[in-house]
Amino acid sequence: MVPGIFRESTVAKDLKESLLSLLLSTFGDLITGVTIGFFTGRLNAVPALLILIPPAIGMRGNIFASLGSRLGTYLHTGELVIGKRNNIFKENLNSSFALTFIMSIYIAIIAWMIAVHLGMEVTIIDMILISSLAGIFSALIMIFFTFFIAFMSYKRGWNPDNMTAPLITLAGDIITLPLLFFSMEMVLIMNDVEKEILLFSVVSFTLINSLLSMKQPLARRILIESVPVFLVCGLLSSFSGSVLGSRFDALMGSAAILTIVPAFLEDGGAIGGILAARFSSALHIGEMKYGRKIPRNALNLFVVMHLIGLVIFPLIGIFGYFIGGWMGLESYSILRMIFISLIAGELMVFIVNILSYHVSGVSFKMGVNPDNVAIPILTSLMDFIGVSCLIGVALVLGSG
Repeated sequence: MVPGIFRESTVAKDLKESLLSLLLSTFGDLITGVTIGFFTGRLNAVPALLILIPPAIGMRGNIFASLGSRLGTYLHTGELVIGKRNNIFKENLNSSFALTFIMSIYIAIIAWMIAVHLGMEVTIIDMILISSLAGIFSALIMIFFTFFIAFMSYKRGWNPDNMTAPLITLAGDIITLPLLFFSMEMVLIMNDVEKEILLFSVVSFTLINSLLSMKQPLARRILIESVPVFLVCGLLSSFSGSVLGSRFDALMGSAAILTIVPAFLEDGGAIGGILAARFSSALHIGEMKYGRKIPRNALNLFVVMHLIGLVIFPLIGIFGYFIGGWMGLESYSILRMIFISLIAGELMVFIVNILSYHVSGVSFKMGVNPDNVAIPILTSLMDFIGVSCLIGVALVLGSG
């Protein structure tokens, strides 16, 4: 019967699981929107923080969605069995912490350079400490959450590749922004001596943790493959921050649009994460082969993502309008907010569909594990592309 066929349909299953996880992510991003709306006034204390927000959020997605993608592959291939600890568990844990420490310092330096270029007053020590403290606090939460989501979804018979990226980016969104502002407040009340001592401790711990991780075979491979890609990705994400920073005055004039930036970017990154995780697993088990002609199962996934976009992006626009109104922020009309989010979102989905297939396929052909590099590349590209799409469409439709 048709209903039975529909329930067994791979496309229908992908749509159901991916839409569920992305809807949860989108509703959860209400908290993120409220957070950035609530702290908008505090951005005047350290305007450069606006530059740090996209790469900080992106870093959380890069590191822990990649971890979730690896866990999905390990579970699919039988290398990791729930309830049995092995070196895979330990070394993924260590490498994730090492990546968090390294990238927190790196994106802080890049954000500081961009801020100085834009004429914003902030010290490099303040930026490193804000980024590092937020990274450390969030990593302690994200490690636990990532393993929990991967294992629980697999035990329930769901495909972890459909669930981990959106839910992990959701968790990263919810905790990253409050922790960034919390870390900013901590740093602002410190004196110079306290800042120097804390900076020395952060740098020392980063070096020690990285050296210890490099002595472990799997952790070393993860770091060797991930760090160069993450460095490029951090730069790309920072460019999206520079777009926001350069439009600081204009965006503050319609501040409600800021409330949808985290949700918009993270849903775009989550879609890329779903696709990258699915393609990586399919390539590893031989279910899909990479070629210039995109196979039908990949095209089916592309359609699913566009259908999901028709649901989630208008919701993001609606959320932004009501959050902005509730918090007394300047905003476009509700219809304009919906159209801005929808048009920019579907444009972003089209781009991420093509990029995800080729990034996963090319890395696999080169002998590099897509689980280590595809999600970071895609989420960072989506930060820049997503901000450009959203701000570009907002400027065009908002000026009408």
